[in-house]
Amino acid sequence: MIATQLIRSLDVSAASGLVWHDRSFWVVADDENALFVFGRDGDSRRIPLLPGELPSAHADRKAVKPDFEVLCMLPGTGLLVMGSGSRVTRMQAVLVDHNESCFVIDTKPLCAALTTTFPALNLEGATVLGDELVLLQRGNRGDRRNALIFLALEDLRQALASRSFEVLRAPRVVVVDLGQQGEIPWSCTDLTVLADGDLLVSAVLEDTGDAYQDGACLGSSLARLGADGALRWHQRLDTANKIEGIAVDGANVWLVSDADDRNQPSQLLRAMLP
Repeated sequence: MIATQLIRSLDVSAASGLVWHDRSFWVVADDENALFVFGRDGDSRRIPLLPGELPSAHADRKAVKPDFEVLCMLPGTGLLVMGSGSRVTRMQAVLVDHNESCFVIDTKPLCAALTTTFPALNLEGATVLGDELVLLQRGNRGDRRNALIFLALEDLRQALASRSFEVLRAPRVVVVDLGQQGEIPWSCTDLTVLADGDLLVSAVLEDTGDAYQDGACLGSSLARLGADGALRWHQRLDTANKIEGIAVDGANVWLVSDADDRNQPSQLLRAMLP
């Protein structure tokens, strides 16, 4: 089991993606229209991604939120924020460039291409690996397939230019099986690339049968995969938090949690890479 250390509470309640950049933690939350930046010294700021405010009532907010689950650093370009694709309202991405200007990208063409393989699409993470963009599909009790989806990086470049994400090269899909506990499968929630080209993913035991409803979380874990998706190891974390975002800084693995409750702040934790 991997030990974790609580670092601080964050001023968001549904942290879902994490990048460590410029000595700060960049965080997206799946129930917000903004990107949050938390400094190591406790300072924070908010970068609006979309105009307007979301409803405060839980059901109304859930129905219209962009569900930003994906946060990925694009070297030389900026940060890519992406919705899960699980509903039409969640089929958009935002590029945040180095000047913190935001550009919205329509991901409906991408999602249409991916739903032929994953009808219950639920994108949870992304990273750049060589000349490919790797997306992470999250499984659940209804469809247990976690998967790495390899897209041509050139398709992403075209999307950034045109503001519409078309898939010109057929995606390459690698299913990732992390096992299950009873009837509940381990479902992947984020990924990042390590210095040697391996992939590190977070996963949770969440008792839900689809990509929309939340469920009780029975545990979180980390798994290391080869660049081809081959499982190297899978180890449980000692925290009860539902880990939804990860980032790596040397041997430090930074983790953020989502309690699925707007009254409960997300937690920033640290673990050491085994």
